[in-house]
Amino acid sequence: MEEKIAFKNLHSREYQGHKKKVHSVAWNCTGTKLASGSVDQTARVWHIEPHGHGKAKDIELKGHTDSVDQLCWDPKHADLIATASGDKTVRLWDARSGKCSQQAELSGENINITYKPDGTHVAVGNRDDELTILDVRKFKPIHRRKFSYEVNEIAWNMTGDMFFLTTGNG
Repeated sequence: MEEKIAFKNLHSREYQGHKKKVHSVAWNCTGTKLASGSVDQTARVWHIEPHGHGKAKDIELKGHTDSVDQLCWDPKHADLIATASGDKTVRLWDARSGKCSQQAELSGENINITYKPDGTHVAVGNRDDELTILDVRKFKPIHRRKFSYEVNEIAWNMTGDMFFLTTGNG
């Protein structure tokens, strides 16, 4: 019963901007910006006013040539976001300017992405069940591993000393 009370005063808002369906959303570390990734080959960054009042301002992140399937924010910097696309690239963006600051070409269609909690590395999973760890400073792969089974989701623990992935093996 208490769960219902927690949601009693929630309000919803609808923000429009993408031309096709959205696959991913994520809040930045300060809770002031919401990013969305879409099949329309773009990501958008929405600056959300406190309590959701007023019109949301958005910036379009353009440059991918296939769907933006996942995105994640730098856990230490509220204006840095990483996107993973089916075009086999991962991009780092400045959410203030909408400019791509770095790009890495990987071997497969990227479907998962997550920052290490200290912001130093990004892990990326692709449709070919390959995991790549990128050093954010140079934006170069420092580790790659191909799995012989389906990799569905990836995550660091909160201290960044363990990494987890879920598989199709159960």
